[in-house]
Amino acid sequence: MTKKIFRGILISSVITLLLSLVFIIGVQYEIYRESGYSALQSKAYLISPSAEANDLQKYSSAKERITLINEKGEVLYDNKAVAAEMENHLSREEIKEALSTGTGYSVRHSETLGVNSCYYAIKLESGNILRVADETLSVGAVVVELLPPIAAIALLAFVLALVLASVISKRILKPINEIDLDGPLEDTAYEELSPFISKISAQRRKIGHQIEELKSRRREFDIIAENMSEGLLLTDTKGHILTHNSGIRRFFGVTDDINGQNILTINRSEVFREVFENIKESRHYESTVTLGGRCYQVTANPVFDGNNTPCGAVILVVDVTEKEKREKLRREFTANVSHELKTPLTSILGISDMLKNGIVAPDDIKDFGADINKEAQRLLNLVNDIIKLSELDEGAVGETETVDLLKTANEVASSLTKTAEKQGVTLRVEGESTEITAEEALIFEMIYNLCDNAVKYNKEKGSVTVTVGNNNGAPFVSVKDTGIGIAPEHTERIFERFYRVDKGRSRLGGGTGLGLSIVKHIAASFGGKITLQSTLGEGTEITVTFKASQASREGDRVSGGGIQIVFL
Repeated sequence: MTKKIFRGILISSVITLLLSLVFIIGVQYEIYRESGYSALQSKAYLISPSAEANDLQKYSSAKERITLINEKGEVLYDNKAVAAEMENHLSREEIKEALSTGTGYSVRHSETLGVNSCYYAIKLESGNILRVADETLSVGAVVVELLPPIAAIALLAFVLALVLASVISKRILKPINEIDLDGPLEDTAYEELSPFISKISAQRRKIGHQIEELKSRRREFDIIAENMSEGLLLTDTKGHILTHNSGIRRFFGVTDDINGQNILTINRSEVFREVFENIKESRHYESTVTLGGRCYQVTANPVFDGNNTPCGAVILVVDVTEKEKREKLRREFTANVSHELKTPLTSILGISDMLKNGIVAPDDIKDFGADINKEAQRLLNLVNDIIKLSELDEGAVGETETVDLLKTANEVASSLTKTAEKQGVTLRVEGESTEITAEEALIFEMIYNLCDNAVKYNKEKGSVTVTVGNNNGAPFVSVKDTGIGIAPEHTERIFERFYRVDKGRSRLGGGTGLGLSIVKHIAASFGGKITLQSTLGEGTEITVTFKASQASREGDRVSGGGIQIVFL
């Protein structure tokens, strides 16, 4: 504002100065012209007696040009030129005026002398016209003649205008700049400002209330945003971060404040490039991106200004790693179930077609019937295992009771004795009586699956040892075999559904690939921890350890998937 007032005063001063100079030059020129006219008039009346007496030779060297002209316009005498050679002057303005009124005056360019001249003519008693002429200055010449003093005056006036404009503008604004905004109504420097100051005071109170309300809302927003597990990000249309929560810093792996930075300098994923391409087109955008080995879902929506033009974006980043893992497992499980069901059904269908079409010899019918029974049993086992896993996933655990692990292990061993003898494997149980609170049928199935695998993947004349006991008060059951062992690259996956280390051998043995997965879910249902130790070609030991409280407290269960598996 100071600059505007300063410029206004200075420009006004300069315009006033220029107009004043123009007026002074005009007045000066008029004074000069009037003085020239008076001088010629005086000179003409001074010379007129000599002109009456035809005695003008004494003025031959005069500075002024003196000319005597008769009534016909013929030049009788001229002190600057040969009279006989001069043209008729009857058409001259001053001559015509003198003949008419007695005197005449004009200013024009003299063709004879080649300069601007002013002419004054009087009519003598003899009827002749006496004309006196002298050189005169044009307006431009007057300006040039006056230029040095005018320039000096103009420069001085301009400097003075600069100083005065600066001082006056500061003095005008000083009371305004010193207004106390905390108590504007107490300031009476300018009475004219009272309405304006009243409005400022009212507006200031209104703004203060709005600021407090915004601060309160901002605090609420910050509290909500900082406690979100999701990442929240507000940006402009170019990707510059306006605000963010701690979730964003965690997802991006940064610790510093990133407000003001462009999101593409923090993460150059193609997803974020596409976000802002869609935001500029006012489109909702959703995709996934991998950050730090985890999968995140990015959802972006445009923010519009008052003209319904995109001015920014709200971006929500959600960790969907577990969801993606579950979805992947679901797809794999569906694919595996379809495959596992298809295999025995295909065999049953093929054999039944052969029997239906009578292309099986009577002696082979018994063998084909046995094959159908085997595949049907395999199919039934698979369905039962799938149902069992679904029940465990849903937490479908029956009534719990006190279960003696040693007793249950002996029952498992008894049921697998013939299978072990057929495989040439020695199966024995050792340890001490140890009780836990659980569902006996599930514990039986858990130990059975462990022992069944240990027998099935053992070597000829191998052994399986089931050990039951307490480790610092924590009940455990361990199944150790002397079988083929598990390679290190397979140990972390053997508890997955349908995962088989040796697919060919598993199918020959009638396995469904769900045994260890069921073991994992049962152990998880009762807070167990699985420890696996295996050496390829030497054998495997799997230990399930329950919490010490399992021996005395019911209901201390862990939901499916919460199992801890330790690979040694």
